[in-house]
Amino acid sequence: MEKRDLIQAEIEKLGFFLQRLLAIFLKGNSAGNSVETYDLVTNEFKNELDFDLPLFVSLSNVEMKKYLSNFKFNEQNLEKLADLLAEMNSSKAYLIRSFELLNLADELSNSFSFERNSKKIKIQQLLNQ
Repeated sequence: MEKRDLIQAEIEKLGFFLQRLLAIFLKGNSAGNSVETYDLVTNEFKNELDFDLPLFVSLSNVEMKKYLSNFKFNEQNLEKLADLLAEMNSSKAYLIRSFELLNLADELSNSFSFERNSKKIKIQQLLNQ
């Protein structure tokens, strides 16, 4: 039971980290500092989690899943990461990866999410522009 509590605590910690990075990015982006904010978020991922965001975005779907297995991402954290990548929207690859993360969250989930589906539709529309 104690081991499960530690794992749950790590998952929650990751969720708070992702939420904090999303807030930092949104604040920096609205202030017109998108390049600096992008660099800050990328560096935070590398320093705090040893998660190489540019590498992650460039991986194939199979490689992405393998890479994620090194971290404690549950469906909510995958969705937060997808939200962050969609907001960063620095290239088409980020939007595609965001869409793929939402699909992966759907795979892990035992229920349909209208919110997640709405996000996928919005991303698809951005990709089709």
